[in-house]
Amino acid sequence: MQPAPAAAPTPRDCAVIGCKRPHRSQGYCAAHYQKRRLMAATGRLHAAWVEDAAPHSIPEVILPRGRRPKADATPPAPKPLVSATPRMWVRKKGAAGADGTSGQGAPTPAGQPPLASERERAAATAQRWASEFRSGTRRG
Repeated sequence: MQPAPAAAPTPRDCAVIGCKRPHRSQGYCAAHYQKRRLMAATGRLHAAWVEDAAPHSIPEVILPRGRRPKADATPPAPKPLVSATPRMWVRKKGAAGADGTSGQGAPTPAGQPPLASERERAAATAQRWASEFRSGTRRG
């Protein structure tokens, strides 16, 4: 007479309540083990999520979506107020230089002081070119 075949070990279920997948490591299925590793790495491991937990003994934890706001983040800066003065350029032919910058005594935008540095002039020129490009109009 032959001995009875050894019973195959039945796979243990995942430790999370309601999960029907078999356990892979430390009592959790592959998905919940990965979730446990993520929670441990970010310092959010739930106290009930222990190693080698019994099947269906741990509640499901739903993690928040997206990134946590930084603690040292400053509130967004208030938007600058839009002035009520009209933003109109008054130009005369020949008053502007070849590169589009205004010369001495040339008219400036209404309510705007003349630009002091080379950097400010370059930024203003780039903004003017961009607005002309977007509007589809060409000078000259």
